[in-house]
Amino acid sequence: MNVASPADGIRPVLLRQRTISDGEGPRVLLLHGMADSATVWERLLALAPRHAELRRAEIHTAELPWRGTGPSDWAHRLDSASWLAEALDELADTVGPADVVVAHSFSAMLLLDLACGASARTGRAGHQLKGMLLLSPFFRPRPEDFDWNTMAGLPEQFVRTMEEGIRVAAGPRSKPELHRALAERLCETIGPYGWSRFFELYLRTPWLRPTEVRTPVLVVSGAEDRIAVTGEAQDLVARMPSAALHTIEETGHFPMAERPAQFADALGGFLRRIRATPEAAGERPRSTLMERI
Repeated sequence: MNVASPADGIRPVLLRQRTISDGEGPRVLLLHGMADSATVWERLLALAPRHAELRRAEIHTAELPWRGTGPSDWAHRLDSASWLAEALDELADTVGPADVVVAHSFSAMLLLDLACGASARTGRAGHQLKGMLLLSPFFRPRPEDFDWNTMAGLPEQFVRTMEEGIRVAAGPRSKPELHRALAERLCETIGPYGWSRFFELYLRTPWLRPTEVRTPVLVVSGAEDRIAVTGEAQDLVARMPSAALHTIEETGHFPMAERPAQFADALGGFLRRIRATPEAAGERPRSTLMERI
């Protein structure tokens, strides 16, 4: 399937297979957040060959329209969740459907939106996921949880979160004095339409129906996350019948990059839980290609 290209000709979705499983592990798709890219998973992927559970999995990453180098007009489409559905469809068409989707931040909200609307049947084919990991999701259960201070304060928190992501990715040899300028530039790239898609989705979370999601879910939160706070993750898990919460201490909005070993253990434990869940037997097609772009 060819995902429709936007006006500037940049492909919105790029999929890449990162590991080959032993044929028995799940197919896992990793989805990055806004103004990020699949590179945010590199430290996790570096651990996969040495991790007992992750090396069983066939892991794919997606470069999504809201990446820093993505198409400029992706946010002109009002229904951002449809981009996620198209990514899942493209994976299904090329190598087979995802078993487990790991989604960070903005993408976690989109995956939750899809799941609540279709009982975790995602994409055109409506295939059933075996599990979802929502990493640093945004969720508020009541409309009154949003007030004017929310609107006034979130843009600055957004810039600081971009700054945090730059710091974590750059490591100890980076120049902190440049982080703020780079974060502001990233936010300029996101632009008002991208910001609107994020905020509209966040405002809609009180009307989602997480109680109807029966798919196993793991919600992972950084204890020091200042924008998608752990309290919101707790509120979400309390409303999902098959969900569990895992909090990673001494980390913020990017646990997979800041504490990759701890996150790998959390993901590995979740994959074991999925594998232990009774399910209908049946083989699925496997790809031998390491990259499909």
